Amino acid sequence: MSDQDLFVNQLITNLINAGNPNALDKIVYSKSNGDGSYTTRFNATNLDFYIYFQFEGNKQIPFSEKDSLTWDFAFNRYKAATNSGETNRFGLGGACKSNTTDFGTASSNSAASQGCSTFTVDVATTTQGIGGAGATYIGNAIVTEWYYYTIGFLSPKPDIFLIRGGTGASTYAVHIENYYSDAGTSGYPTIRWKKLP
Repeated sequence: MSDQDLFVNQLITNLINAGNPNALDKIVYSKSNGDGSYTTRFNATNLDFYIYFQFEGNKQIPFSEKDSLTWDFAFNRYKAATNSGETNRFGLGGACKSNTTDFGTASSNSAASQGCSTFTVDVATTTQGIGGAGATYIGNAIVTEWYYYTIGFLSPKPDIFLIRGGTGASTYAVHIENYYSDAGTSGYPTIRWKKLP
């Protein structure tokens, strides 16, 4: 098979998988930062479904497991969800905004010391969509407010979110750092995350 044939086959596979919520190819990369934290980029460009992520395994979870406790955090474009509430009534997750914007401080202290003794679960809510139109979705309203919106562009706020995992056993500090691919395409949220001690 020639290089051109391989390229065409890969392109066709990518196009087919783009619409498949169970295709486990939506994590662009997840790399260690050397301090116990990771940086993970999602391909959350499909409007029709969330991309589910498990922190402990540092991996994507298929859509078919959305009603299980195996995932912790999810993206659909700029919208975020936790494994809780109306997203998954069995999930024990949730989110809280830390009282610090310093990732090192947030990721090395308890949730309670950051003003997070309770966590907000997912509900049906409305947010300002791209272009200014309201968008109704089921997800976590606290985390979905991660950005500043200017015409046609989302830029991250300094907020650090504490995300309780789907099993309720672990909590992670999360900062949403970017919404664009290296080529400038929207729908590629990038997070820095670390498990709290």
